[in-house]
Amino acid sequence: MEVILTGLDIEKKAKVFTDTLFNSVGGKEQFDEVSIQLHRTDKENPSSNEESMASLVISVKSMNAELVGRLFSAKIIELALANIPGFFAQGGVKSSGPVIVYWPALVDSKHIKERVHIGDQEIEIIPTSQMDFEEIYYQKEPIEIEEVEIKDEQSIFFGDIYGTRSGDKGGCANLGIWAKNSKSFAFLIKYLSVDKLKELLPDLKDFDIDRYELANINSLNFYIHDILQDGVSSNNRKDGQAKSLGEYLRAKKIQVPKIILEE
Repeated sequence: MEVILTGLDIEKKAKVFTDTLFNSVGGKEQFDEVSIQLHRTDKENPSSNEESMASLVISVKSMNAELVGRLFSAKIIELALANIPGFFAQGGVKSSGPVIVYWPALVDSKHIKERVHIGDQEIEIIPTSQMDFEEIYYQKEPIEIEEVEIKDEQSIFFGDIYGTRSGDKGGCANLGIWAKNSKSFAFLIKYLSVDKLKELLPDLKDFDIDRYELANINSLNFYIHDILQDGVSSNNRKDGQAKSLGEYLRAKKIQVPKIILEE
């Protein structure tokens, strides 16, 4: 299996992933041969998503076919949402056949009854829009953002102070970014415009991008239109689900006021 690692801390990500993987399958010693190769094809301050990627190739051999078959590959895929950020695996040649085209629509939550069944218990899930939370949780009222003076700047990696998470929404992609406190968010909301995002990630320059501000949780969300064409099964990107987009951003160099780093 080939796993693609993106952005900062490549060697640490490789160790965390391989340690967790072999722990979940019962240890390396049960295999006749184990090969782990980390190919550092990633570049510092990358100018494209692909330039931020490295390749982790994990090979196992055994006289017991069950150990190296579907069970092994399934254990790797199980870690996709439970291990390193930006995980995706490199597949082989796509087989011919139909592709799935994503067509989204919205239905008002008042028309939907959602129920979860656990054993003999049935639990109805009430949409948050119907739970009468305080207005701040719906962010209908503007939230005051403090001012941060832009001076005494220092060069850091974006990921030194900001977290990200990204992924596919049909043919589009979400790129979420969050700050650890209100001061670093105050800089983020002023600094990271759509134009600045396209400057940092030049391979996004041809896409329409919407920015959403979630000041009550110190976050921004960027919605990138049509980056995945008609959906996961029909696009030609190396990362067809945009899982690594956030880690790509975290690997970029930016200038920030020292006062933010001090906090």
